[in-house]
Amino acid sequence: MSGSVRSPLTTPWRRRLPVWAVALLLVSFGLSGLGASAATAAGNGQGGAAGHASTAQGSAVTTAVTSQPRQYTPEELALLNSRLYDEETMVKGKTGPVPKHAPLSPAVAAPSTVRAVASTLRDSAIPTSAISGGASFLSSTQEPSTDANGANIFQTGNWYASRSTDNGSTWSYLDPFSLFGSGFCCDQVTQYDPDTGRQFWLLQFSDHLVIANASAAGPGAFTGWCYWSITPSWMGLASTTGLDFNDMSISNSNVNISTNFFPTTGGQGAGLLRLPKAAMGTCSGFNYSYLTRTDNFTFKLVPGSTDTLYWGSNWGQTNGSSFRVFAWPENSGNYSWWDRTVPGYGFYTRNSGQNCASSDGVVTNWCQFADSRVLGAYRTAGLIGFSFNAKQDSSHPFPYTRFVWFNESDKNLNGSGDLWGSWGAIQFASLAPSSTGRVGVEFAWGGGTGGAHYYPGSGINNQAANAIDTSPNYYLWGAGNTCTYNGLPRWGDYLTVRTYKADPTKWIAAGYAMKGGDCGAAGAYPEPHNVLFG
Repeated sequence: MSGSVRSPLTTPWRRRLPVWAVALLLVSFGLSGLGASAATAAGNGQGGAAGHASTAQGSAVTTAVTSQPRQYTPEELALLNSRLYDEETMVKGKTGPVPKHAPLSPAVAAPSTVRAVASTLRDSAIPTSAISGGASFLSSTQEPSTDANGANIFQTGNWYASRSTDNGSTWSYLDPFSLFGSGFCCDQVTQYDPDTGRQFWLLQFSDHLVIANASAAGPGAFTGWCYWSITPSWMGLASTTGLDFNDMSISNSNVNISTNFFPTTGGQGAGLLRLPKAAMGTCSGFNYSYLTRTDNFTFKLVPGSTDTLYWGSNWGQTNGSSFRVFAWPENSGNYSWWDRTVPGYGFYTRNSGQNCASSDGVVTNWCQFADSRVLGAYRTAGLIGFSFNAKQDSSHPFPYTRFVWFNESDKNLNGSGDLWGSWGAIQFASLAPSSTGRVGVEFAWGGGTGGAHYYPGSGINNQAANAIDTSPNYYLWGAGNTCTYNGLPRWGDYLTVRTYKADPTKWIAAGYAMKGGDCGAAGAYPEPHNVLFG
């Protein structure tokens, strides 16, 4: 595929660098695509212009489908683990005040096998006959992603891609390590688009991203792929620029992709690509738009965006008490943003004192590698909502998840709440709207007090767009501690929930838990699950 051709509007990026790729990136240029002007937008917001470019048609490839995922050699496994390791998260923005308020919502019920508001309609484990090879098949930092066209389900994780054409009863596997060329790393994200009938698949490689799509229909679903390699030059950046921690959300006309970037000269930022989904669905060349900024880190794109793409960031202004909401109409080359104050919370970075361990330390500190970047978002019922990890404090004995929601009309803060427990931590929440104005939640949980040991597992919730439901469904229980990276226990780095397109009153989600004992023990492995709930 030929390289992209871009307009003179340039801008910068930032990334979670794998340890092996320290030589990345270019000088950051300030506000992405803004040039010399920053217009005032309605509602006391600010605005900027996007850059524009074009690219040639994609490359086509047909994949083999196997009964088991690739079993990596020790050398390949070492390479993948090195790529998964990211550099120290940046410290950007001022630190906000230490929160002194009471919890914004009642504590959730203690873990129980009793089903609550969110009922599992189907819970499919990616079968142990294929996955229980442990670290030779999977990472305990799963980063699972999923979506479905009815009974045809596609799910990805570190380091596999799987499909089911019978609603999760059986699974077969693709090989992301070799399918789109060399350098595969991690950070896979997938989403089904009913307008085009295509499954879109975003993957991270050592020096670029890949965006692919395939038909999601029939028994041959997810086998014939068209793909593009997204190099830093797609956004006007030097070839040494590193891209990492990616997100994708499909709106009416576009496949929207966000990523962080890191210049070799220092600094960092976040960027966004707006790609036309109709042209991509036919493997055609296309024109596209992009923007980058160096005053924010991690853009969380909003599921439920239609003719306007929304996204948000809590990292870059006053960390712990501010939030920036963005909007970009599909019929415009200009985007806007609004800075809003939110109730204070404990914003944390990697290994900065957060503690998700059980009170006696038997369950290790599984969120020690994490941070407070925005991980969840939704648009429904006239609201735009977001969620992110927050540090324990005098009112929250364990790390918890903070929710904030804003009026779509004026972007003013409408409300906020906490998903928290007195018995353990709740982290890594992913969010998606339903057609009835409710929000589906997939989250990780674990900890324990008074001799109880809750190894990290997965849960789901079904709640109003402006409230926190306190009776979640702890559908997947862990049976061992996670692995460590550079000596730090690591979970996540994210989970996924999607609106179930075949019945948008429901959700499909991907979670996981350690089974068979602690990481490294004989027979221990991270078991991914795919769940349908409502």
